[in-house]
Amino acid sequence: MQLRERSLAIQDETLGVLIRELGDECGRVLELIHQLQLPDLQDGQKAEILAELTAATIHLHTHCDDELQASLADELERLSD
Repeated sequence: MQLRERSLAIQDETLGVLIRELGDECGRVLELIHQLQLPDLQDGQKAEILAELTAATIHLHTHCDDELQASLADELERLSD
């Protein structure tokens, strides 16, 4: 699930890319959760979904690092009061 290529109300281009990537990965996690809700999943299917969910959550954890948080804080500071 990718965010549409509409512009974000973000001044920093790098932050915009990071936010789009974050949205894509969050969409992937939601897809996997929905797959786990399907009836009659076989153990092999569950294992594959859970493995992908593990990778996605690790990626999210890595993605939401100090650099992203600092970029978000910088963007907030640019806003007028």
